[in-house]
Amino acid sequence: MNDLNRLKNEYFFMPDATRGAVRYLTTKQLKETGTEAIVTNTLHLLIHPGPDIIQKLGGIKKMMGWDGIVLTDSGGFQVFSLIHSKKWQGSIDEDGAKFKSPREGNTYELTPESSIDIQMKIGSDVLVTLDDCRKSDLEKEEAQESVERTIKWAKRCKDHFEKEYGGTKKTGKLLTCVVQGANYPDLRARCAKELVSIGFDGYNFGGFVVDNDQKLVIDEMSAVIGNIPKDTIRYAMGVGKPEDILEAARIGYNLFDTVLVTRNARHGTLYTSQGIVKINNSSMALDEKPVDQNCDCECCSNYSRAYLHHMMKNGEAVAQTLATIHNLTYYQKLIKGLTPVCP
Repeated sequence: MNDLNRLKNEYFFMPDATRGAVRYLTTKQLKETGTEAIVTNTLHLLIHPGPDIIQKLGGIKKMMGWDGIVLTDSGGFQVFSLIHSKKWQGSIDEDGAKFKSPREGNTYELTPESSIDIQMKIGSDVLVTLDDCRKSDLEKEEAQESVERTIKWAKRCKDHFEKEYGGTKKTGKLLTCVVQGANYPDLRARCAKELVSIGFDGYNFGGFVVDNDQKLVIDEMSAVIGNIPKDTIRYAMGVGKPEDILEAARIGYNLFDTVLVTRNARHGTLYTSQGIVKINNSSMALDEKPVDQNCDCECCSNYSRAYLHHMMKNGEAVAQTLATIHNLTYYQKLIKGLTPVCP
């Protein structure tokens, strides 16, 4: 529990290991970036390999050979993404979601209770309650419906977690909830207050954290922070760019994740102490400097920008590995630099 309680009073950046791996990295390489916590996903692991198989193999941490922290997202955002794709076949009601997987065509059900059961079988350290995630530009009435359902589902998740598993006291796991309310600060505040009255180990800003101009929705995020305890996890889901992490930390959030850091690495966008480097640009072809002279990761300690550029242009997988190692190392150093000012 001591390590998990650090999540309440220190800063963490969690790479997305959606299916039990950070793409292009071994677990050893992931550890060497300074990463201490990762995010996996309930819905994707439900579809493959399935929670029963994961449990029989000793849980996701044993499968990965990972001794750090694992937070498992509930799958609410992924259900939302499916709904708005051409592949959606399913329905959502007060009980949960039923949907057909676009991958192999099997039908699955995700309810507040089954979401907890799946996460327990996966063996994560931090669980997330199922939420009713919807798009940001909603009419207020629909946003209110989302808030109401999110609160009801969170209560059902907690009740099930305590009744069936003994809660945090027995399992040693933390249970966090998701605050919804679209782009209405008053609804965000109300949702946060209602969830605090139920009581969780952490409160996660759900939905979309940026507006149409890709700017953080500070008013909505502040409305949540202003209504949750400071000695809990304050997770800004999906944040984000380095400057967004700094801004979200300034207003009180301490836990972050995004697919951007690894996805951008695979496509040649690298974060450095001197700003962004586009390694695929022709200007990199003869650049003998490391990606970042102030970085001691495997990539920067051994290879030049020119070499990485050459490998990227030729589709060598090792280039994506090295770029991912660098970006994650940069992010973890950014996070560790925030620690002394954590509230």
